[in-house]
Amino acid sequence: MTRIHRTEHGFTLIELMVTIVVFGMLIGFSIPSYQRYALTEKLRGTSENLVQTIQLQRSRAMATGQNVDINFNTAAPAGWTVMSGPLVNRMALPNGITYASAAPNTIRLSRDGRVNTSALVVFQNRTGTQDTVSIQLSGLALIR
Repeated sequence: MTRIHRTEHGFTLIELMVTIVVFGMLIGFSIPSYQRYALTEKLRGTSENLVQTIQLQRSRAMATGQNVDINFNTAAPAGWTVMSGPLVNRMALPNGITYASAAPNTIRLSRDGRVNTSALVVFQNRTGTQDTVSIQLSGLALIR
């Protein structure tokens, strides 16, 4: 008498359930880390955006021979406003990012590329992490 061997392919219900539970746990543990990472990157991006704005406006002031004012709007809605003659450009801060401090509230980039006063702008996210942009008299802006 010959026996017929059956080979079964696929997963059992138990194996499938264990895989789904393990996958769910991995996702559950990674979400808070991803959210912290996203907030930190948003904070860093805001600081880099301000530095690039200052560099661009400094170049514009030197090229056009007109002073450019940058006003840091610390009240809601927070952001900064670039004013150059009749041109006004407003940049709002992303959700979850606020000013921890901005001193002074306005800087002027002159046509020689210098700033009227040095400034410190500190951004903060919801977790309390801070990023500082330092603006020097020479017009150089750095993230510290």
